[in-house]
Amino acid sequence: MGCGKSAVGQILASILSKKFIDLDKTIEDFHNLTVEQIFAQSGEDAFRQLETSTLVTLPENVVCALGGGTLMREENLQWALHHGHVLYLSASTAELVARLIKDPTVRPLLRQHDGEPLSEKVMEERVERLLSNREPVYSLAHHTLNTDGLTPAEVAHLCARVYRNLKE
Repeated sequence: MGCGKSAVGQILASILSKKFIDLDKTIEDFHNLTVEQIFAQSGEDAFRQLETSTLVTLPENVVCALGGGTLMREENLQWALHHGHVLYLSASTAELVARLIKDPTVRPLLRQHDGEPLSEKVMEERVERLLSNREPVYSLAHHTLNTDGLTPAEVAHLCARVYRNLKE
């Protein structure tokens, strides 16, 4: 969360003249519910199942922003590694927290049980815990790009360079 997947993905798709798909947005549009509503009504496990069933229907040759937890399911990880080229947009905890504080997007995993936003200190602890749990899986990506201090456009151009190098 907060690494810029959606913003970078849109710019990257434009650079590469490809369609952009945001997995969370695709799920929201299909079910006519926000991710926050799905979490609240059905729980995280139900949302993760929707991610899996949606992921495997993605068309080829697109730029797709996956949710931060998508690859934590082994079947999703294997599918993505086999059917796509996975780029991990890494960022430090401090950078992620700074971005997330400015971002109005409601992120269920960064909320208190009553739905209230987390304090900056608690958010930092939560982000650090999520990263430490997810980093071993994220490190299996085909490429890792550090995004600290970079704009989405700068990151998108780095991603485009990686993609073009694959084609050579």
